[in-house]
Amino acid sequence: MAKGQEQAKTRGKKTKNILNYPRSGVRGWTRFLPSIRLLVVGGLSIIIALCVLFSIGYAATDVPEPNIEATGQTSTAYFSDGKTPIGQYKVQDRKSVKIDEISEPMRKAAIAAEDTSFYENRGISIKGLSRAVVGVVTNQYAGGGSTITQQYVKNFYLTNEHSLDRKVKEMFISLKIDQQQSKDEILANYLNTIYLGRRSYGIEVASQNYFDKPAKDLDVSESALLAAMIQRPGAADPADNPEAYQDRFDYVVKSMTDEGFITEEQAAKVKMPEVKKADKEASLKGQTGYMWDFVRREALNKLDIDEAQLDRGGYNITTTFDKDRMKAAEKAIKNLPSDQPEGLQAGLVSIDPDSGGIEAFYGGKNYLDQAFNASTQSHVQAGSTFKPFALVAGLENGVRLTDRYPGSATTFPNGGSPWPVTNFGGANYGPVTLLKATQSSINTAYAALNVQVGPDKTVDVAQRAGLSGNCTEEQLASGDTGQCSIDLTPDKSNVLGTPSVKPIDMANAYATFASNGVHHETHAIKKVTQGTDDEEVYKPETKGKRVFDKAVMAETSYALQQVVNSGSGAYAANLGRPAAGKTGTTDKNLAAWFTGYTPNLATSVVLYREVDNKPIPIGPYGGRGQVTGGSFPVQVWTEYMQQALEGTKVVQFPERGELPDKPKPKNTNAPAPPPQPKAPGGNNSGSDGDDSEKKAPIDKPSEKPKDDEDKDKDKGKDKDKEKEADGSEDSEDSDKGREDNGSSTDDDSGENGGSSNDEAGGDGEGTDDESGGDGAGSGNEGGEEDDSPIDVPIKPPESPDTND
Repeated sequence: MAKGQEQAKTRGKKTKNILNYPRSGVRGWTRFLPSIRLLVVGGLSIIIALCVLFSIGYAATDVPEPNIEATGQTSTAYFSDGKTPIGQYKVQDRKSVKIDEISEPMRKAAIAAEDTSFYENRGISIKGLSRAVVGVVTNQYAGGGSTITQQYVKNFYLTNEHSLDRKVKEMFISLKIDQQQSKDEILANYLNTIYLGRRSYGIEVASQNYFDKPAKDLDVSESALLAAMIQRPGAADPADNPEAYQDRFDYVVKSMTDEGFITEEQAAKVKMPEVKKADKEASLKGQTGYMWDFVRREALNKLDIDEAQLDRGGYNITTTFDKDRMKAAEKAIKNLPSDQPEGLQAGLVSIDPDSGGIEAFYGGKNYLDQAFNASTQSHVQAGSTFKPFALVAGLENGVRLTDRYPGSATTFPNGGSPWPVTNFGGANYGPVTLLKATQSSINTAYAALNVQVGPDKTVDVAQRAGLSGNCTEEQLASGDTGQCSIDLTPDKSNVLGTPSVKPIDMANAYATFASNGVHHETHAIKKVTQGTDDEEVYKPETKGKRVFDKAVMAETSYALQQVVNSGSGAYAANLGRPAAGKTGTTDKNLAAWFTGYTPNLATSVVLYREVDNKPIPIGPYGGRGQVTGGSFPVQVWTEYMQQALEGTKVVQFPERGELPDKPKPKNTNAPAPPPQPKAPGGNNSGSDGDDSEKKAPIDKPSEKPKDDEDKDKDKGKDKDKEKEADGSEDSEDSDKGREDNGSSTDDDSGENGGSSNDEAGGDGEGTDDESGGDGAGSGNEGGEEDDSPIDVPIKPPESPDTND
């Protein structure tokens, strides 16, 4: 029996596998635990496999030629013709220096900031590589962890692509570079290739640009700041915002202390150094700099690249800027009266409604003196140019142009706090149609309309049309308001223009009207190509998205045409082709607008004034006691549009169609219907029977505007329209309009006549004469309060400080 057992054991030993797994002679689940022998063999096998793979990868990876960014290919921006250059994005004065031409503090600061083991490692950091691999695999790559050698390899030979393949290549090339070059050579090459803002490539150029001295003379504090900027060179300019680098600066100084590069006593004396202001480039003078800067920002965003890649990437950028229209915009602004008050700013933005492309803008007098772009970066209270958004909201919700609203001073309920609304200059009208309210920009009527449809719907229309959303508290606190509007809230007073918007957004919104309800994203880049083969790398989407009903837009354009034909913007009739638009003048005369369009071009013009970064009234200017939207803004708009559209086809606005059949919100402020006539036919100027629409001039002001003597000052007035001082101007609209569109047969306009109610505003100094300046045509237009400061009059419900 014992013998048989022995034989069985022998047979078992002969049949067990080489790795002895599962383990023989062990019972239960523990037989599946690997033995020491198995662990050793497995571990050695993995190490051998990794070594083999590493050897193969190392042998197969060659050090490539420097990438296109490293060799500094210039990127160029062109006008829309694709041939005429606007400006270049390039490396300036690149100058490489040897290690002994870089101060010792600078060398040590770079090591302390980026790679404290630089002189000990072999070109790579296992810890950093592991973190990078995990980040790439999990799609949470945050950078960091690379050695100075790896950063040099990435900058000079590879790209910023976040991929595992790039990290593997970076590792092998770094190992080879570490074998081929000395540590001092690698450090010098690294410092000669890093980007440090201000279009500075390499430590020598950066030292000159920031401290006006060669790199060999950089002290500890200067070196610490430049080392702190390596990580985020484009975050800010240290001359303007040193706080942006303070934390990193402190980290570098502490790291230098920890590494023994400086003593604690020395560190205690290190303070943020004084940085000289950036030099200004003569090639960017005038409007060129504004275009150059705007396109640069858009390219960085749309191409998803950093400044270094743009400046060295060899991109050819064709913009939407039309060379002739840019000149026309500048000329129109320069033709303003020369006696400009301190701080007066002018903005103009012109957009192609079919694509959203910016055809032209006016950023300021000179980019080199003021880099801030008045057309694309400023926020200006909108005034009456905001009213069309309420008009569209009404038309979308059952309101018609024939609907009547109060045309005289009215107090609206506002949650227990009365909201008194008056018209510009205290002018009063009887009940008015919505068409007349638009033509004459009557505050009381539009306030009632906004209450009827809801201010939230007005805001919704504004944003669908193209205005940026309302700024958050965080954006306002940080000053980062470039992508938002200020006070674009659903307050009842928003219809009177209390929100502050960017001129480029207002032009974009009216471009949506011009395109009959199709919104396009505003852009200045038509396409981008790269390389000798001009390979296309970017092209914007210009198809657009329908955001408004076609019939609503046709009705809106019809109403806004009356502003030009015989309203507050009548000077624009000098354009000589179909045009629509809206004047706007804010409370306290802080800004004056005219935003208008033809079917093929939308343009917004604004004048405002700022002193010490604070808005102040424009005040007397150009012979006027007050500047309104119907004066200089509409004149600039007309002059620009005449030149911009010269030689182009005259396009008609779409015909009015059937409006959406929606339940109309109750108008709690609708005026009582006029009494029925005692006998049909009567003295209603040809009106039939009891048609209240065609009764006596109920729209006429109950108080005749003053300062009639100014109406003759308007140089561009059309003689035929002057004869309409009897109030017949609106009758023309009634002939064109459908019954349901309210044809203002109530020659309300009429009385505005020469004196214009807006003059009524009569500031006495001819501000009212705005009618004058405004109107090339009917003397009555001036009366359109709109261009006068009627725009943002009354105290807003939620803004007690805003008062007319």
